[in-house]
Amino acid sequence: MSDANPSEEPTGPRPGTSPGRRLARNLALYTLARLVSVAILTAVIMAGAAVVSVEIPLVVAILFAIVIALPLSLTLFKGLRGKVNSDIAAVDEGRRRDKAQLRARLRGDTETEGPEDSPPAETGTTAEGASEPDTKRGEPGSSGGPA
Repeated sequence: MSDANPSEEPTGPRPGTSPGRRLARNLALYTLARLVSVAILTAVIMAGAAVVSVEIPLVVAILFAIVIALPLSLTLFKGLRGKVNSDIAAVDEGRRRDKAQLRARLRGDTETEGPEDSPPAETGTTAEGASEPDTKRGEPGSSGGPA
């Protein structure tokens, strides 16, 4: 069965695509799927109203379709939503890693193996860096040298 539809097999990220591109593609597909479901539900509501000889304004039918499509899309498009969430996590992890490397370079560290050393070191240097110069000058809150 997996040979018939290879797109349903869980595969890792393809080497040629970046997480940002995958995120944009999957998010566009998910958004398009939700919009199509709203359009289909609107058509069904309008057709149902015509069958029972009730006149429903198009705006009202669209609003009802949006309300119905929200929980329906959470169940119908669960796989696509999961892909979007994993892509968001991958992009976020890349940003955290880049941020940790930048902070390490600004501190003068040469080795940046993981983001685990970034938050404690960055927090400590910021707090100490802001308080030490003021206590050394003897004038808390002053920005210049001796008066």
